[in-house]
Amino acid sequence: MTRARWWALAAVVVVVVLAVRYLVWLDVANRCVITIRPSLVGYDNRVVKLALETLRHGSPEDYRQVCVHVGTINPNPACGGFGGGCFWHGDGQKGRATIDVSTEHGLIWTTAIVVHETCHARQFHEGRPPGFDLEHECYNEDDRIMRALVQFE
Repeated sequence: MTRARWWALAAVVVVVVLAVRYLVWLDVANRCVITIRPSLVGYDNRVVKLALETLRHGSPEDYRQVCVHVGTINPNPACGGFGGGCFWHGDGQKGRATIDVSTEHGLIWTTAIVVHETCHARQFHEGRPPGFDLEHECYNEDDRIMRALVQFE
């Protein structure tokens, strides 16, 4: 192998390792693979991964719901603004959903947004009818996980 080919192969390996490290959540034991889009506004994808890790250990049932219903997490501000999140779906989308999650308020808030948007993905996959009070149920979910992860006095 020539020196140029060796350097090219090394560069490809570095790019693949960095892409997997920053752009994919991979949990083989729980059969959970989630794509994490790159952050375009400087927020670190690490907060999203820490939120998933927090759910995995702190609330295994919520973690399972995320793994079942969410295929992609976008850490960039979108329709939820800089402090919230969004659930995206299309009429033809029957697979795992895409959720937007703000990471600017730290780990616990990000974890709560992941649970909230996963609630909407679950509602969609269950075929909930339009007009059902979908938001109220999901606000209860993010409130529940925040209380479970942080002790209030």
